[in-house]
Amino acid sequence: MSDWGHYIYKDGYFTIAQGKVAGRSLAHVTGYNPDVDIAGSETVWSTGGLYPWSVWDTPRTLTVVSTSALDQGSVIVSGLDANFLPITEEINCVGLTPTVGLLLFKRLFTSVYKNGPTNNAGVVTVTANGNTVGTIAVGVGQTLNGIYTVPAGYTAYMLAGDFSTHKGKDVQIQFSIRPFGQSFRIVHIAEAFEATYRYDYTVPVKLTEKTDLEIRASLAETNNTRVSTNFSMILVENNAV
Repeated sequence: MSDWGHYIYKDGYFTIAQGKVAGRSLAHVTGYNPDVDIAGSETVWSTGGLYPWSVWDTPRTLTVVSTSALDQGSVIVSGLDANFLPITEEINCVGLTPTVGLLLFKRLFTSVYKNGPTNNAGVVTVTANGNTVGTIAVGVGQTLNGIYTVPAGYTAYMLAGDFSTHKGKDVQIQFSIRPFGQSFRIVHIAEAFEATYRYDYTVPVKLTEKTDLEIRASLAETNNTRVSTNFSMILVENNAV
């Protein structure tokens, strides 16, 4: 049976996760910023500061480097190509020596360090045109970027999101979107004080192809505020039945 509503109400989203519903898949994004300071806003991502969206005005190759000579594995980078279609590349990680990939990226989602059972010993950085677009903290194994872009040919449906800050800290969380060809705008805003804020959308929010998403933390009352975010979506191919 191909009716999406049937699968949702009969089996929840489990059937989609099993890959049994043609043209549908789950997308989950996790972001973490360990040091949000008082001044201004920061993207919820492990690099800190604001995410450099402008670097993607032109498709870029990616460069991988570590702060430790022990990191002799590879980094699997996933994102979108010049046509906003999904793309993945595995780039060698040669410790302190930068390695440049071959493929051109228009967006980067996640970067995962790969070296058998060994986690990254140093901080692994992924750059595009000299700008940091991903940081893998020591031992974490992947980037934690609270950003996303809906691939071409797909529509995303936002199901739920959560935001949290640690004990004794408070912050304003801003969920923003940028439909293709437009500017960013805040579509969901909340305050969190030493707690987790979660919102389940009774009716999923529809996000058209090539729409950018970003989670920012703002108005922190003290420096070194730790902030995390998670959000889940269903991706539906536009030509799916």
